[in-house]
Amino acid sequence: MKHSISIKLALAFILTAVLTAVLLTVAFVSTNTTSFEQYVFDQQFYTKLSLVEEFYAANKSWVGVEQVLETSMGGNMYGGQGQGRGQGGRYNQTTQPTASNPQMPMMNAGGRQFALADASGKVIVGIPDLYEQGQQLSAEELATGISIQFDGQAVGTLFAQRRNIIYTQAEQLFLDRSKTNLLIAMLITIFIAALAGVLLSRSLTRPVIEMTAAAQNLAAGDLSQKVEVRSNDELGELSRAFNQMSAEIEQSDRQRKRMTADIAHDLRTPLTVIGGYIESMRDGDLEPTQERLAMLYAEITRLNHMVADLRLLSQSDAGVLLLNLQPVEPGPLLEKVRQLFELRARDKNIGMTVEIEENLPPISGDELRLVQVMENLVSNAIRHTPEGGKIRLSAKAVRTNSNKEKHCVLFTVRDNGEGIPDNEIPYVFDQFHRVDKSRHADENQSGLGLAIVKAIVQGHGGRVWVESTLGEGSAFNFCIPIAGNSLDSRQVNG
Repeated sequence: MKHSISIKLALAFILTAVLTAVLLTVAFVSTNTTSFEQYVFDQQFYTKLSLVEEFYAANKSWVGVEQVLETSMGGNMYGGQGQGRGQGGRYNQTTQPTASNPQMPMMNAGGRQFALADASGKVIVGIPDLYEQGQQLSAEELATGISIQFDGQAVGTLFAQRRNIIYTQAEQLFLDRSKTNLLIAMLITIFIAALAGVLLSRSLTRPVIEMTAAAQNLAAGDLSQKVEVRSNDELGELSRAFNQMSAEIEQSDRQRKRMTADIAHDLRTPLTVIGGYIESMRDGDLEPTQERLAMLYAEITRLNHMVADLRLLSQSDAGVLLLNLQPVEPGPLLEKVRQLFELRARDKNIGMTVEIEENLPPISGDELRLVQVMENLVSNAIRHTPEGGKIRLSAKAVRTNSNKEKHCVLFTVRDNGEGIPDNEIPYVFDQFHRVDKSRHADENQSGLGLAIVKAIVQGHGGRVWVESTLGEGSAFNFCIPIAGNSLDSRQVNG
């Protein structure tokens, strides 16, 4: 039989409450009985002590004290009305209580026995097998009793032996009522705990139930799933994590659909051109001249480049991008890129400079892939820099926040072009993202260049980011670990 987690939690709370209530009740009853027994014992002992002291004060001797020690605590200990102490008053030798006296106390039926020793330590009234009458007690034995004082002098010592407790009717009634009240309190506690357990279990499992339903809807294809965050505890963190996961899945799905549409669009144009020309040549409407064949070949080359770019990105996403890592000198790498783009920049009247920090250590990289990164960034900078603008390529050694030593080489491609709007900066490295969509479409740009830059840099264990101000220009930065090191932190101090 399958039980929900809510029922299991409720049963766990109830069981814990029952066990706790029972254990506390048993412990309290045991402790209360023992404490009450000690209280009764102390009360009767000190009452007896008080009576014995009054007896000695009335008679100035211990003669006849046996009957005082044998009586219970509940009777009237006075001899007769109007009698004075020492003159037929309380505990006068001539006015001892008798069985015919209605005020005579009952004999102690059990529970405790008392013994009395005089000032010299000799037992006057004994307890069988414990204190024998006439026995002379030592100082250690006398210390176990309570000294009886009269006029500042010790006149005797009282001892008591605890036996099976026999309570009075009032005492037994008190104990019974206490146990009954404890039982009622235990039942009320269990009921309240059970109710609280049910309510608490529901409050704890409610977010889980909501997330289960949302996850099922998510699996069914409804990606716009959100759950309410009800607390700041672990369940709240789980709810926030689920919402974040759902949002990322939804965004990934949108990107996938957009990427599919973009791929179809970018492939359709060259295929349409190629197909149209070939069809016209087949029908005899166009002659297969060298110029037309060269144009068709250029379109096919463009398709091959796009397919290669998509393959690189898929390898990067799958974590199987192969890189031939070797020590690479940053200075010659930048000079090579500058030479590749020097003519193109000159045609657009754009100045291109290179700044390289002295004594730069070699980096660990795939030179062909790093040249591809720089080509994408520089061509992007030339495309967005107006005539008469400037592009600066630079490289310098920097350190990560977690290291005091210089740990990577920071490459920067900076231009003073049109810049990037703030709301576009988080998405510039996404696949097929175009800041100026119409312009890119006119120039037959696929929108994969910066995504490839990010994939290659991350494949080297580095990090790439952009800093841009609209109307002032942009700076694309990426950091590659120095040869023999790995980049432990994603935060870099430039």
